[in-house]
Amino acid sequence: MARFLVFVLVSALVGCGFQLRGSINLPPEWQDLHLRTASPNSELSRALRDGAARAGIRWQDLSDANYIVYLGTEQFQRRNLTIGTNARAIEFELEMSTTMRVVDREGNVLLPETRVRSLQIITNDPENIAGKAEEARLLRDEMRQLLVQQLLRKLRFTAENSATAAGAQDS
Repeated sequence: MARFLVFVLVSALVGCGFQLRGSINLPPEWQDLHLRTASPNSELSRALRDGAARAGIRWQDLSDANYIVYLGTEQFQRRNLTIGTNARAIEFELEMSTTMRVVDREGNVLLPETRVRSLQIITNDPENIAGKAEEARLLRDEMRQLLVQQLLRKLRFTAENSATAAGAQDS
């Protein structure tokens, strides 16, 4: 009986379109992509390639790809949010951003250049400089992963919209 209930529950979740957070499903023709970036060995480029590979995307040479993803460089900024009485920053806002553009193999723009960003707020503790530096490093890694998730969701959205547009043209 317990197995039956588990089966029914899983079937209901799958039937309603439930997906684990961070997972994307792309149509088969969208699984062969080419990545173009000015910084192919950057941490962001590596994180995008890894995240996309887990989603079933195969990075191809330009001649074998159906679509081309243009990835901008990673930008990182730190701004003071709150200044204390001793003129030291108490809180910082960290922002990581990049741009993305998607074209098909004929050069038709499917996703115009779009900016994607991640924000975090960190408090400053002048008594714990080493600990705050490590926290900032970990936050940067987390922000990069959030950017990758956003980029993959934009890719899925673009794939769904192009499939809908192609279906409307066929009608």
